[in-house]
Amino acid sequence: MIRTDNELIAELEAVMQRLRELELITSNMERFFEVGEWLLCFEGAWMLARDDPDHPLQSDKSYLALVAYNAGEIA
Repeated sequence: MIRTDNELIAELEAVMQRLRELELITSNMERFFEVGEWLLCFEGAWMLARDDPDHPLQSDKSYLALVAYNAGEIA
């Protein structure tokens, strides 16, 4: 469970790294992350994975923690 901004940033950094490994990261996601627009950055990752139950992020614990944390924003 994410409780602090530091935990939020750490989980998002992990998701960003996973997206880099999968070669799925976009320049907009990188830019949003760099300027502290974390919700917009997360929404980019969420939009990639939301409709694909087999997407690699669907089993990523950092991604799932962010989905739970942002549930009210993405509902």
